[in-house]
Amino acid sequence: MPDPRQPGKVAYRLDEVLLLALLAVLAGAEGFTDIARFGQKKLAVLRRFLPFAHGTPSHDHLGDIFAALDPAAFQRCFAAWVAALTKTPLEVVAIDGKTSRRSGAKGSKEAIHTVSAFAARQRLVLAQTKVSEKSNEIVAIPALLDMLSIEGAIVSIDAMGCQRAIAKKIIDKKADYVLALKGNQDSLHEDVVVLVDEQKSRGFVDCSVSKDETVDGDHARIETRRVTVIHDVEWLRERHHWPGLKGVIVVDSTRELTAKTERESRYYLTSSPLRADRLGPATRQHWAIESAP
Repeated sequence: MPDPRQPGKVAYRLDEVLLLALLAVLAGAEGFTDIARFGQKKLAVLRRFLPFAHGTPSHDHLGDIFAALDPAAFQRCFAAWVAALTKTPLEVVAIDGKTSRRSGAKGSKEAIHTVSAFAARQRLVLAQTKVSEKSNEIVAIPALLDMLSIEGAIVSIDAMGCQRAIAKKIIDKKADYVLALKGNQDSLHEDVVVLVDEQKSRGFVDCSVSKDETVDGDHARIETRRVTVIHDVEWLRERHHWPGLKGVIVVDSTRELTAKTERESRYYLTSSPLRADRLGPATRQHWAIESAP
């Protein structure tokens, strides 16, 4: 992490400041005043790791130090550090946008909207970036991917991120994608619906199709999820010039409630050659990001 301060005038080393801020935030600090107070009370603990020869900075000094840092460089360093901490394969990385609760209340200011990358199995936010509005997610997602080390992972994104450029970026990062497909890709969506309907009419008997089924129940609700992956999609990839496309995932859900039954079909594009018993859980794990901080 580059330190923009003049070396001869530095009383508090940057690694000390970053360690102080990290531990304080993990302990519940919500601002520079809390971080400074944590430093005063936990100086002996901090000195187990780094010298802190001049103690810890005041809250004003902390604000000045962080204001001088390059936020983009900080994001890159933080994302790389978090990725190194996981040590295990990331498997599913869910990317989605979220508007911060109570931000922009009563029109006083613009709502805060962020795009986050969430490692579903580790339940860890790998990186996030702020965007001015939801439509800018298409621009923010490639920038977020550039921060991440995702080789070997499956990256899941909702329909907003179902774009050729994003699919190519994921392939270039040596990962695979599972992208929700809706009407924002008009002709591709229409072709997929025709393909799926044709296969359904034949009972999905094609040898290039894999299937899986799960049943869950709680609170007077039973949900049956039938996952079908159509692997023979070369014509679809060539017709729509879709990077790395190797399969279409169909998730047919039936929810049996006390008074009614709900049915829904969802479609996904994937670059992964995995079969339905592996890709079905990947589509479901995407929603773990909804509970991420």
